[in-house]
Amino acid sequence: MITTNLEIILLIALALIFARLFGHLFDKIKQPAVIGEILAGVFLGGMSVWIFHGQIVSFSFLKITLPELDFTTDEFSLMAEIGILFMLFISGLQTSLPQLKKMGRTSSYVAIGGVIAPLIFGMTASVFVGFSVNDSIIIGLILVATSVGVTVRTLLDLNRLDTDVGTTILGSAVIDDILGIILLAFFLGTDPPLFVGLKIAIFFSIFLLIGLKLIDKILNISEKIILPKSLLSISLAILLIFAFFANQCGIAGIIGAFIAGLVIGQNLKSKKIIDDVQSLGYGFFIPLFFVWVGARLWGAVELDAELLGQIGILTLVMIGIGSIGKIVGCSIGARLAKMNTKESLEVGVGMIPRMELALIIVSTAVTSSQLSSPTIEHILLTSTVILTIFTTLVTPILIKLAFKNY
Repeated sequence: MITTNLEIILLIALALIFARLFGHLFDKIKQPAVIGEILAGVFLGGMSVWIFHGQIVSFSFLKITLPELDFTTDEFSLMAEIGILFMLFISGLQTSLPQLKKMGRTSSYVAIGGVIAPLIFGMTASVFVGFSVNDSIIIGLILVATSVGVTVRTLLDLNRLDTDVGTTILGSAVIDDILGIILLAFFLGTDPPLFVGLKIAIFFSIFLLIGLKLIDKILNISEKIILPKSLLSISLAILLIFAFFANQCGIAGIIGAFIAGLVIGQNLKSKKIIDDVQSLGYGFFIPLFFVWVGARLWGAVELDAELLGQIGILTLVMIGIGSIGKIVGCSIGARLAKMNTKESLEVGVGMIPRMELALIIVSTAVTSSQLSSPTIEHILLTSTVILTIFTTLVTPILIKLAFKNY
């Protein structure tokens, strides 16, 4: 357990050092640096379990008790969550709103295909391997949502984010998260679907439409504050406010971060902050997020070691069917929207990762007692965590292969 602020500082320092070292090694072998950063988390997570567990190091003049290096505590998780917010904020800053509008029809087709196929495939496969219909519906819902944090990072590294494919992936991810939230409300009864849809509509009406009209005035006021980096400070405040209210409206905070970046990015003043935001994000917060993702692997393994057989079967189903479902569904949607075969495949691969909403859905199912037994709850929770980690690891490799001609 983390007991002092200095121990938190030690965790952050180790995470940054190992993220940079592992990222550099993978960059040297021409693989996305993000894989190295995730594996740095796996390595550090293993150290916390097997090596640094309250060990005592003695010198002739000094005795040091090494803290348990737990990279999944609330304190470190908060830093990681800020990292994913930064990543989507940066992607919003670099996204052209006219291009996003141009690809709106395509993104809608891709999102719908990316929801229907994984949902049906996941439900069918789960029933086939012995899960109840109700449990299988929840498994299908877990496979619906896309997390584009890893995809965005990889496309940024490849300089392919500001393309039709990159813009389609971003737009589709926003839409299929919204569809996933509405389906969650419908199947699990968390809130009436109409109420959920109304909250989402209010969020986009206020924070996107009105935000585009007010952002010029807000940024103009911030520039009149004669203090260093005041424009940056106000922009980051807007990022956090948007993320907070997105979460309050039942939408993932990362969507709010993306909308904040999109709104600010349409203003010419955004050019004055983009370098600072990237330096702060990529130099500090974003590596912490990927280390946190990797470190969570050990928590998943430790959670239910006695159920590894059942966990293994469900995990293989979720990874295999979930990945195939996204590629097939999103590719079909892209083809229907007149994208060529290669672009359709690129979009499908970019939509594979799962993260935030998948964990929200399984957590909601567990806390609302929607699953058939406590054993199923443990199995599904562990399998979902492993699913998020695995898809996070393999997606950068698949994206690089899909874009190999660029």
